[in-house]
Amino acid sequence: MLSGKVYVVTSPELVNSINRNSKVLAFNPFIAQVGKRITSHDDATGRIIQHNLNGESGPGYVTEIHDGTVAALGDPSSVEKIISVMLQESMPYLDRLEPEIEMDFFLWLRRTVTRCTTTAIYGPGNPLARDAEKLDDAFWDFDNDLNLLILDLFPSIIASKAHRARLALTNGFQHYFQKYTPNQTECSSMTHSRRSINAKYSLTPSNAARLEVGALLGVLANIVPTIFYTVMHIFSSLELLRSIREELEATCIHRSPDGKTRTLKVLAMREKCNLLHATFKETLRHHALGTSVRYVREDMLLDDKYLLKKGSVVQTPMAVLHKSPAAWGEDAAAFRPSRFLKVTNGAEKELKQTPAAFRPFGGGASLCPGRHVATMETMALAVMLVLRFEIEGVNGALVVPGSKQKSLATNVFPPEKDVRVRITNRQGHGDVRWGFVMG
Repeated sequence: MLSGKVYVVTSPELVNSINRNSKVLAFNPFIAQVGKRITSHDDATGRIIQHNLNGESGPGYVTEIHDGTVAALGDPSSVEKIISVMLQESMPYLDRLEPEIEMDFFLWLRRTVTRCTTTAIYGPGNPLARDAEKLDDAFWDFDNDLNLLILDLFPSIIASKAHRARLALTNGFQHYFQKYTPNQTECSSMTHSRRSINAKYSLTPSNAARLEVGALLGVLANIVPTIFYTVMHIFSSLELLRSIREELEATCIHRSPDGKTRTLKVLAMREKCNLLHATFKETLRHHALGTSVRYVREDMLLDDKYLLKKGSVVQTPMAVLHKSPAAWGEDAAAFRPSRFLKVTNGAEKELKQTPAAFRPFGGGASLCPGRHVATMETMALAVMLVLRFEIEGVNGALVVPGSKQKSLATNVFPPEKDVRVRITNRQGHGDVRWGFVMG
C-alpha cells in the first residue's frame, strides 16, 4: 500500500467525487497498516482491527469506534462538557500570566492545552495530568518523531525518543484503564464509548492503552498549533484585535454592576461572534497543510473520467486547495478573515467557492468527528487571552512564524520556531475577575 501508484487530486470537483465514493476510496486500510506502526499493538489486536475493516459484513472494531466517536462528539451536551472542563482547568494557567510575564508562547500553550484538554477527555484520572512533567512532553516527543516510527525500521534505535515516549504513554494509559470503572462520570462520553467497545472486543489493557496513544494524536496534535496560529494572527494585527474585542463586548460578555467581574458566555460566542469564527477558519486555510489519503479498493472511474487502479493511493493536498487562486481569488495568499463572512451590504458577496476547497477537517465518510470540539476550544481559549491580556513580541513586532511538518498524522503543523512574547494585563482590566458560563 505504501509503495503503490499514487494519484494526486487538486480539483475541488474531483474532491467531491472522492467524498461520494468512500466505499471504494477508503481511509480505513491506512488505519490497519500504518496504525500498527504507530501504536505497536500485537497481532491478535491487529486481527480484531482488520475484521470487517470497511463494514463489509456488518460492524467491526474500526467502524464501531468511528461511529461511537461521531455519536459522542456530535452530541452538543457532550461537547459543552468537554469545553467547560477544559476552560475550568485552564483558568489557573491564565491567572499565572498576571500581571506580566515573558515566555516562549508555543511551549506554554502546548503544555497548558495538553494538560487541560486531556483532563476534559479522561477526567481526574487523566494520566497526562497525573504524571504531567513526564507524559505531556512524552506525547510531543512521540508526535515529533512519528514519521520515524512509521518507517518501522528498528524503532528502538532509529526512533528511540519516540519509542521511549510511546512506552511511557502506554504505561500511563494502561494504569488509567485498570482503574477505570464504567459508572464514573468525570470523563467524556467519547472515552466511555471507546472503553465500552474495547471491552466488547476483549482488548487487553496493554493493547487498549496502545490504541489510546494513537487516538491521542487526534485529540492534541492539531489543536495546539491551531490555537497558537489563531492567537498569533489576532495579536499581530491591531485592527483585527480591536474588531474582535468589540464584537465580543457586544455579543457575549456579561458585566457585573460594579464592572469588577466579567463573564464569557461561551455558547453566545459560538453563535454570534462571526468575525472570530471567520478568523479561525482563515487560520485553518493558511495553516492546515496536510494531505488526506485514500486507498483504492477496486478499479473505478473517478467522475466518470479518470481510471483509478485497485491497490493505488489517492492523495488530496490541503496546501494546494487552500492556496488556490481559482478557489479563493487573486489574494489567496493574504490573511483575510472577511472572505468567510456573509455580507449583505454589497461590499463583499457571500463566499461562493465550493466547500471542497476548504478541507481542514477532511470530508466525506472520514470527516473529523472532533471538529466541533476543536472549533469551540480554539475560539474559547483565544478569547480568554484576547479579553485579558496584551501580547507583544519581545524582540519587536509580533510576527506569525512559518510552520514545519513533523508528522504525517498532523494537518496543522507546529511553528518552525517558537515566539518569545511579553504578556501583560490589558490596560484597565488588571483588577477584573474573569469567568465563564456555557449558556
